[in-house]
Amino acid sequence: MKKKYLLLLSPFIFLVGCSTTPEQCDPTNTNIGIMDKISCNYSGNYQTRIDQKKQILENEVRANQQFKEIYAVIEKQKNDTSLSIKQKQAQRQKLKTDLTKLTDEVKQKAQGRDDLQSQVRDIEQQLKKVNNSGSSELEKQVELEKLNKKLQQLQKALNI
Repeated sequence: MKKKYLLLLSPFIFLVGCSTTPEQCDPTNTNIGIMDKISCNYSGNYQTRIDQKKQILENEVRANQQFKEIYAVIEKQKNDTSLSIKQKQAQRQKLKTDLTKLTDEVKQKAQGRDDLQSQVRDIEQQLKKVNNSGSSELEKQVELEKLNKKLQQLQKALNI
């Protein structure tokens, strides 16, 4: 009689054991019953869980690689910007030097002509003001170029 009940209950026990999900088949879960463990092992839920975790890991590795690439691009842009700023500062310094030389040259050629001397002095004062101002690099560059044009006009007036 007991064998009959056991035989009748075996499909039910089998179905109960197969009703586990991959989420329930956590190997670190110590509260799971022996039937659930057998079910997890033979139903493939352990492998399904492993495959899910591998997929998550692969996705995270891919995302990490993308973040590294983005970081590299940002670092390159930062270095390019810093190089660009240094180049612009060097250009501005060269323009200042050229303006100073041109001012000295115009000053020498304009000796004896008070009207041109006063214009040269005005340009020198404006040059000092631009150099000492707290303006942005772009504003300083524009002002220095304006002064350069004024000096070139003075040059033409003196036929240098």
